Amino acid sequence: MSRFRRTVFAAVAAAGLTAATATPASAATYYNLVNFKSGKCMSVEGNGSDANGANVIQWSCNDGTEQLWYWSGSQLKNSKSGKCLSVAGGGSTANGAELIQWSCNGGAEQAWEPSGGYLFNYKSGKVASVSGGGSTANGAEVVQWSANGGGEQGWDFVARFIDV
Repeated sequence: MSRFRRTVFAAVAAAGLTAATATPASAATYYNLVNFKSGKCMSVEGNGSDANGANVIQWSCNDGTEQLWYWSGSQLKNSKSGKCLSVAGGGSTANGAELIQWSCNGGAEQAWEPSGGYLFNYKSGKVASVSGGGSTANGAEVVQWSANGGGEQGWDFVARFIDV
C-alpha cells in the first residue's frame, strides 16, 4: 500500500471512529439517579413541583422530567424545574435532614460530589440516602446521612441523551 493511501486510510478510519463515538451536538446528558436498594429513581414530589422546598423522593422510574437531573458544575439540577438538589434548613448538617429542590444559589448545601456510588454533599460531608433505613416504597423521602455502606445510600447514574 502506498504511503499516500495509508495516510488517507488512517485519516478516514480516525474520522469514522470519532463520528461513531461522539455524542450528537444537539443532545444533552441527563441522568436518572437509581437507588441501589430500591431500584427507584430520585424524583421531585408532586409529580415534579417547581416550588422551592419541594421534597426529593424516590419513585418508580418512568423517565418523567421530574426524575431527570443534569450537572451544572458541582450542582445537580432537576430537568423539569431547573432547581438545584439542596439540603433543607439552609444546609443542615444533621443526619436525616431532607433533600429538597431550591433555586440555585451557589451555596455548599447545593454542591455534590459523586464518589464510589455515593453522592456526597460538600457542606455536610454526608450522603444522599433513602429514609427509613432504605424504604422501598414510592414516595419515601431522600435525606442525608453519614455514609455507612448501605444500599439505601448508593445511586447509579443512568445517562439519558435528550435532544434540546
